[in-house]
Amino acid sequence: MSASILIIHSNSLVAEQLTITVREAGLSSLVADTPESASQSIRINRPDLVLLDGSMVLGDLTLCRKLRLCCPERKLPVILLIPENPEDLSHYLCGSDVDDYICQPYSVGELEARLMLRLSSTKSSIPRSIPQIDFSFLSSLSNLALSDLSSTEILQQVVNSISKVISVKRCSVTMTRDEDDLAYVMASSDDPGVNGLKVDLERYPEIQDTIATGRPLLIDNIFKHPLLESVRPYLEGVSFNSILVLPMIDRNRTIGVLVLRSARPISGFTEDEISFCQLVANVATSALRLAEVSALEQKIRQRELGIDKANLAAQASNEQSSLLDMAAHDLRVLVSVIDGYCTLFSETTNGSLLPEQDQIIDGLMAGNRRLVDMANDLLDFSQLNSGCFDLHLAEQDICQIIGSVCGELSPLLQRRNIELRTECLNSEVAVMCDEHGIRRVFYNIVNNAMKFTPEGGTINLGLSVSDGETRISVEDNGPGIEPSQISKLFDEYSTVSAADPRAGNGLGLSICKKIVEAHHGRIWAESCLGQGSRFVFCLPQ
Repeated sequence: MSASILIIHSNSLVAEQLTITVREAGLSSLVADTPESASQSIRINRPDLVLLDGSMVLGDLTLCRKLRLCCPERKLPVILLIPENPEDLSHYLCGSDVDDYICQPYSVGELEARLMLRLSSTKSSIPRSIPQIDFSFLSSLSNLALSDLSSTEILQQVVNSISKVISVKRCSVTMTRDEDDLAYVMASSDDPGVNGLKVDLERYPEIQDTIATGRPLLIDNIFKHPLLESVRPYLEGVSFNSILVLPMIDRNRTIGVLVLRSARPISGFTEDEISFCQLVANVATSALRLAEVSALEQKIRQRELGIDKANLAAQASNEQSSLLDMAAHDLRVLVSVIDGYCTLFSETTNGSLLPEQDQIIDGLMAGNRRLVDMANDLLDFSQLNSGCFDLHLAEQDICQIIGSVCGELSPLLQRRNIELRTECLNSEVAVMCDEHGIRRVFYNIVNNAMKFTPEGGTINLGLSVSDGETRISVEDNGPGIEPSQISKLFDEYSTVSAADPRAGNGLGLSICKKIVEAHHGRIWAESCLGQGSRFVFCLPQ
């Protein structure tokens, strides 16, 4: 792509002649006739060099500096075009902060030579790539989750750490509150004194968008992105051109955002930078939750020493449930960090490990997957027992839900060479249900079947509609279950055999039962020793 030259000139004939010269030199050109239109063009088009009408600086010697503020990631080179026979050249150059000048009349060859010289020196000063992120730095941040620091101190350490690893103008954390539409800046890398600063979200649509969607948002060029159209006047004179907003999610709710603002020749952020920052956001969220757990534990101890004994048991029960909920969430966040490390390590080795080392990594990832399942079970169990598991019923295509879960489990099935037969999903079956809950039920049942299906085995899915209900079945060809154990399978903390390494924590099927019964449905198991097992659940249509 050829370099781009912005021609700023009040005389349209001169601007047209300069455009022809620039294009003959193999360069692309843009034209502006006022400082205002020039500023807008720089923000949007990011030219490589500016040719500036000298008469414009006579009215404003700070014009060059103002134009450069529109391109904060680098020093934009400016060549001044001086009129023929100026009375005093110093009037144009003194204090105007230009990089070069050329007096009229000038030859086409002289102008081309000046352009090429200035462009070549500019390119050599621009970094062509961004250094790779050292992900091992995350290990020091993980210790925040186990520290005694306050929430504010944790967040300040987070933003300071990121700003040392990634080149940014500002890294900040903004937290939201349910009771109002405002947000609060809790930490900022460039100003530690803003703790608690109230901000109006109407002025920050990028933050509003991430809070509403729970998804990361990358804005490569703040002067082009349509989301920022309503706040464009507030962006005049800012020192950054790219924004990255990452959600901080706590128990399926976005409680805040990590915001990075950057100015660099290469707009935007690399995939490594985004991955690194999202992992940091996860660790920070976990650390905040543990800080709340510590405060809640202290509250429990204070109440136990209090005078009011009548409600102590009920209060302790509720608070223990809250602790379990927090612990389960924190466990899930921390194992997601471990999963990120494992995945990154697996991708970067590129087959350079010995087979024995590959087996160790596979074992580590499999063990981490069990931790993820355990954390999900604990979280769902806590919410179901406390009555906080709200059903959001809507008409859903049960085949689509099941197919999506099968896709998530596909890598694990392939690793163990287990065939999952899903011929029954070739149609649409509408069911009124809570999508998250039913996904959890089906995931637990299929995951359970995978544990007891031998390598190279088969799992069959069944789906039928009759008598006003939809019946889903999962059948494996594993070892089967003792008849005396079948009636206990759906009890809390019940396992087929505690000594069996494939056994879980005994909560998965109990959770399935609670969710299905909350839908006014039924669930049961059928099995014959040596012939496999079949789990069935029915939902009313």
